This record gives sequence, structure tokens and C-alpha cells, in this order.
Amino acid sequence: MLTYRDLWREVNHFAAALRRHGVKKGDTVTIYMPMIPELPIAMLACARIGAPHSVVFGGFAPESLRDRINDCKAKIVITADGGYRRGGMVALKKNTDEALKECPQVHTVIVCKRTAKRSRGNRTATSGGRLS
Repeated sequence: MLTYRDLWREVNHFAAALRRHGVKKGDTVTIYMPMIPELPIAMLACARIGAPHSVVFGGFAPESLRDRINDCKAKIVITADGGYRRGGMVALKKNTDEALKECPQVHTVIVCKRTAKRSRGNRTATSGGRLS
């Protein structure tokens, strides 16, 4: 269970992490995550620092994600290593890596470990079970 105090603490913690990664007021952030508690935390953290965010449905293909990242000119992407949909796992980090091949403006990807599978990438900041 997440209390309002817990939510406030997590939102402030993640907003500080976004600032450390160079996100400032006016920078657009793309959020590509499954329906997990870290999703609204990321959304509220973006709102807290004045960074518009674009939430992309976790079931979208890499091409759709790429188009949405480029359309909003996002500088950072927040995703999870994977998520579960209809009984199967969706490899969100893999889809993100594929989409970012054609998104040169993205400088950082923050990954929430959801499925505990290791993923590699040179533009990735990972977090152990929470966004940080």
C-alpha cells in the first residue's frame, strides 16, 4: 500500500533524480511504462519540475514509440525493463532501444527494473525496484 506521504516522498525523490539527469522546466519527457506504481510517480515528478511528459502505451511497437518520441522532441525516456500483458511479457527496454536508434535528441533513458532481467545499453540509468 502506498500512502499519500509515501507518494509525496517518491515523487520528490524522482524529481530530484530527473534534475540530476539534466531535465529542467520545459524539457519534454517520454514515459513508456506498464501500469505500475512508478508510472504515476514519474508523471507527477515531471509535473513537479515543469517538464511536460508524453505517456506512451506500453503495448506500442518500437516504430510507434519512435514516432512519438520524435514528435514531442523528448530528451529523456523513462521505461521499465519489461511488463506483463495478457499473460506474456513485453520487452519494453528492448523496444525502447530499437526506437532510440532514430532518436538522436534523447540523451538519457531511465529504466525501472520490473521483470529483473538484465538489459544493456550505454545511455541507461537503472534503478533497483524504484525510479531514482
